[in-house]
Amino acid sequence: METKLLSFGAVLISVIALFGGAEGGCRSCGGGDVAWSGETWLEGVLGGPSRAATDVSAAEAGVAADVANVAEEPIIPEEPIVVEADELSTEDLSSWSISAEELRIRLDRGTKPVVAYVSNIPPHGSYIAGSIKLPSKSLITGDGSLRSPEDMAAVLGRAGVTEEDGLVLYGDCFSCGDVTFVFWIMKYLGHRDVAVLLGYEKEWSSAGIPLSGATSAKAEAVYTPDPRPGLMADYGSVAAGVYQVVDARTPDQYKAGHIPGAVNIDYHRVIEGSWLKSDSDLAEIFADLDEDKPVAVYTKNGGAASIVWYALELRGRDASLYTWNDWLGHRS
Repeated sequence: METKLLSFGAVLISVIALFGGAEGGCRSCGGGDVAWSGETWLEGVLGGPSRAATDVSAAEAGVAADVANVAEEPIIPEEPIVVEADELSTEDLSSWSISAEELRIRLDRGTKPVVAYVSNIPPHGSYIAGSIKLPSKSLITGDGSLRSPEDMAAVLGRAGVTEEDGLVLYGDCFSCGDVTFVFWIMKYLGHRDVAVLLGYEKEWSSAGIPLSGATSAKAEAVYTPDPRPGLMADYGSVAAGVYQVVDARTPDQYKAGHIPGAVNIDYHRVIEGSWLKSDSDLAEIFADLDEDKPVAVYTKNGGAASIVWYALELRGRDASLYTWNDWLGHRS
């Protein structure tokens, strides 16, 4: 992870659509069935009006393979692309996940982390005792738009979370993408101490972590974000070839239409059981990607793409999220 690329010109536009955590239709995961738009969010972060509002649903309705795979004319960015140091490169990636045993030790200390359940439906079993609810849907508005950084901060504050808290995320379904998607959002907001909890209820109980039939509530707090817009790729940079592009959808979806030049790495390929595959397996999966060029990962929804983004970052790659719907919106 050596660079994080940002395109500053007239405006950055990114529209991310969330139709559930998994492409196959996990209705309870990754934000539900509605689409969410990153345009308002980026506008709030970077300032300035949008280049043009894109009707994602209309673009999706008119999707055809020739729209995605038509020969491209060279894209000349409106302004030079600015290369900045990757802020995540200084982080200890081993802290991005936490075992049940490590969590139990942290819970026994004086300063305990905030443990948050991020799936959108109740677990099949129990919650971790003392954990709060922070469903991925709470970070999206009723019409499917991604909340602004200020509104997201308000959601976190109402949940009792501050930017200084240690935060441990868990859910009911790793492959749905809720956990990695909320993790990505927290990193986007500049949160430093956040980790994904490994395993499920059996492992948690065996480690001595107390369980409960309900979540808890914390006193409201104030959350101050420090957004990192470089974690979201924009159309101009993707079209100009700044990124090597990974399509994390299924092979059938990829064949039906994709961003020209995109490499298909189905997000299912990086998962084994309830977690990611081994480092050696991931190294083989990502072997064809240039280690010195940043990666933009896209799917139809943020949840599935975030799983591959998370795996790439753990392998030391400089990765960002993008969205298929944003591409279609600009190409229609």
